[in-house]
Amino acid sequence: MIGCLLEISGNSGGNAVTRLAETFGVQTELLIAQIVNFCLVTYLLYRFAVKPTLKTVEARQKKIEEGLRFAEEMKAKQASAERERLEVLKKAQADAQALLANTKAEGERYLAEQKKAAEEKVLQLTEQARHAMEGERSAMLKEAKGEIVTLTVETTERLLSGILTDEMRAKLNEQAAALLAQSKDEHGTQA
Repeated sequence: MIGCLLEISGNSGGNAVTRLAETFGVQTELLIAQIVNFCLVTYLLYRFAVKPTLKTVEARQKKIEEGLRFAEEMKAKQASAERERLEVLKKAQADAQALLANTKAEGERYLAEQKKAAEEKVLQLTEQARHAMEGERSAMLKEAKGEIVTLTVETTERLLSGILTDEMRAKLNEQAAALLAQSKDEHGTQA
């Protein structure tokens, strides 16, 4: 091959390209047809294969970019929603604590009121019982004094019935009745 090239370059008489083509067996018409076929196949491949593939790649790349943008937006929204959720949770917790404190204070106030009312009721009942006991005591004392006086008079009368005369008995009865009346008047004014 180098020899052929030297031979071609050594002959300066003809067209060098034509001799080169003849040496290698290149046929110009076939070469032009192959070039046209190559260009036609290249155009058709570009038009129907490469161009749609590039469009598909671009569309997918746009979708991927949109998906990434959407994912970033969703991350931001999720972070915002989480912050809002935490704020709502904190507010609800604060409200619950305030409600609990308010309920506790209200319960303590109600308990204090009920305790005070119960103490007043106990004092009232104690006072009523004391008055009732004093009334019963006074009635019992009056009744007991009356019975004691009656028993004393009867006992004295029995003892003295054999010793005393009718006149002495009448005098003693009058004195006893006067003492009894006087005793009743004194107790009546004291009660």
